Order: sequence, then C-alpha cells, then structure tokens
Amino acid sequence: MKEYTLIVKGKRIPVTYEVYKAYYQEYEHERYLKNKAAKHEHSLEQFREAGVSIEFICLDSLTPVEDEVLESEQLSYFRCCLDKLSAEEQQIIYGIFFEEKTEKQLAQQLQISASAVGYRERKILKALLQKMKGYYK
Repeated sequence: MKEYTLIVKGKRIPVTYEVYKAYYQEYEHERYLKNKAAKHEHSLEQFREAGVSIEFICLDSLTPVEDEVLESEQLSYFRCCLDKLSAEEQQIIYGIFFEEKTEKQLAQQLQISASAVGYRERKILKALLQKMKGYYK
C-alpha cells in the first residue's frame, strides 16, 4: 500500500489518502486562481514596458459625458412611458422587475392567475418596446 505524506514545517508527516487528496485539491485550486488572476492583472510597469501611456489608460476607462447624458434622457423617457401605464400594469412591471417578485406572488397579490400575470407582462413589455422605439425615431 502506498504511503502518503505532507511536508509541514520542513518535516514529512504521514497522512491518509483522503487528507492527501483534499490538500492537493485545495493546493491546485489556489494555484489555478492565482494564475487566472495573473492573466487579468496589469501593473503600471507592464504598460510602460509595452509603450502604453497612462493618459490613454485613464481616458479609456472614463465614460464620455455624451453617453451619460443620453442614458439619462433614455431613463427619463422610459420613466415617462411607465407613468402612462395603468395602475395594475405599473404594479405588474414594478413587482416583477423592481421588487423581483415571481408571477405566482403577483398573481396572489392581484387575485388573478399566474398565467394571466405572464400574459399581461408580455403585453405590457411589447407596448413599452413600441413606445421606446418611438424615442429613437
């Protein structure tokens, strides 16, 4: 029978196969994570060696002001479209997307069937999509 040992503080210690296996699984997993992190980690020195300027890195990570303004306008228009929905339609959309309720939970709350909630959700989303398409024209 093969004898399994681990080195602890410079001394070999006999262990069972299960302990040996668990130790090396954890060791390999740690090595894998370290290698994975090294692939995605970049230092300033690496960029300098590659000839990439720090200004380019900083500017590349910033969101252009135009994008922020456009996103803000889109959200405002979307909220306006939501406000035009009936109270029950708003309750369905807010329940599913903002409160993360299930169709079953909303069905109990609204005292309708879960399939009716799903049908109404699809119908409302289709109408919202059409209204949002009007924004881009």
